[in-house]
Amino acid sequence: MSAMADDARGPSFLARLILVLLGVAFLGAAWVWHQKDRDPNAARLVERVSGGRVHGGAANP
Repeated sequence: MSAMADDARGPSFLARLILVLLGVAFLGAAWVWHQKDRDPNAARLVERVSGGRVHGGAANP
């Protein structure tokens, strides 16, 4: 009976932590992408991470 109680608790702490960290990383990346037209540092970061495939932005007027 205790095995069923363990299954009903939901995901483990590690799984929840990984999901939260992935969510924070995704929101951070979306924010930097949004700022790339206004902030030269964000534009350079997006350009470096994307391999130079992004044209325009504050770093490349």
